[in-house]
Amino acid sequence: MTTPSTSIGIFTMFCFLSRGSVEQSPRVAHSDLLRVTRSGLFCVGFCVAFGANAWAGKVELSGGGQLTGDVRRAEKPDGSTSHVIVRIDQDLSIAVAGAHVRRSVGSEELEEYRNRAASAGDDPEAQFQLARWCKSQTLLPQYRYHLTRTIDLEPDHELARAALGFVRNRSGKGWISYERLRRSQGLIEDRKGRWVLPEVLAAREYEDDADKKSKLWIRKFRRLHTNAIRGDAEAMAEIEAIDDPFATNAIASEFVRTRRSKINLRTLRLGYVRLLGRLRNGASVKALVEAGLNEPDELIREEALRQLTEYGASSAVATYVPLLKSNSPAQVKAAARALSYFPDPELAFVYTNALVTQQKTKIQQGSGGTQAGFGNNGSAGLTQGAKVVEKTVSTRNPEVLRLVKMIAPEADYGYDESAWLRYFASLRNPPRSDLRRDE
Repeated sequence: MTTPSTSIGIFTMFCFLSRGSVEQSPRVAHSDLLRVTRSGLFCVGFCVAFGANAWAGKVELSGGGQLTGDVRRAEKPDGSTSHVIVRIDQDLSIAVAGAHVRRSVGSEELEEYRNRAASAGDDPEAQFQLARWCKSQTLLPQYRYHLTRTIDLEPDHELARAALGFVRNRSGKGWISYERLRRSQGLIEDRKGRWVLPEVLAAREYEDDADKKSKLWIRKFRRLHTNAIRGDAEAMAEIEAIDDPFATNAIASEFVRTRRSKINLRTLRLGYVRLLGRLRNGASVKALVEAGLNEPDELIREEALRQLTEYGASSAVATYVPLLKSNSPAQVKAAARALSYFPDPELAFVYTNALVTQQKTKIQQGSGGTQAGFGNNGSAGLTQGAKVVEKTVSTRNPEVLRLVKMIAPEADYGYDESAWLRYFASLRNPPRSDLRRDE
């Protein structure tokens, strides 16, 4: 027969879980079940007889969850917890390494709970207040039990109903679970507990799946790119055969990354531009629009714009037109240059207004330094010899003029914006002949 001291000794020998090794005591029969888990628990499939100093309690685990039953705490020489043993029932006891114990509830707290539960009786409000107390003590199973007990005694107890996830039904005369209400509205619950439309959840799941596949392509394409640089014909052929839209971000990323490469990669990067044009999705259009504006290699930049004329022209125009109002002459030039691939007579007034742009700059006036002198009243003093002032500078934009002439090749008013505006206005509103008849 196993004595209390023997049982505790057996558990003590099994509690070196933090070091990841367990040795079975010769006092335990081979038929006894020993199970070790990553959470730092192990179970022995025989009854452990506790002495009089065991108590009823609860152990909260650091990784989440809790154990309730008879609890015994073993201490190390320094006073810290070596392990805690919880007897779940007569046939199962669990030892928990001290490092995995977040909190243990002693007999005093459970004794107070028993006293409160006894005094609550059949009073629904007392049951509800007891539930709130249980929650404050993290006695979560008891918390839910007493909420349920509250609505058993008073079905329309609003606070208890709300805590259990109930809401009034549409008639206002009964209760329905929040989950059931949401499902009746055509909503479903996502993994984070949010209620959304099925199509919204499907879109989110697609985005998550797309993100995962896109990230896998980044590593794969980098490898293909490296091999292609080394002259690997097989890698190049594999790149040219790509038709997976999830590869777009990987291709675009590599295309931009190699923009300033010291190695001549023009042929390879031209291939990337054509590949992006063939994929025809939002990400590929975005990459081509950026290249059409900022790519320093003229041949590659023109190829990107040519691809956009076949697919993505509206996105390109929507991006480039606002840049005609930029405070940067270089950006106005780049935007007008790109827009020459998409000339549109409907934008005549927008083009005309960008023929001459105004840029504000700050310039320093004066020689600088501090000077001594006399004021008008004869008093001496110090004056600053320089100051910074803001000045507006007008800049003519030849690229914009060429763009204007593309939509009006029969006219030439130079940079005279007013003349161009009158011209385009006359095209839209030609003079009408007098339709009145002589009497």
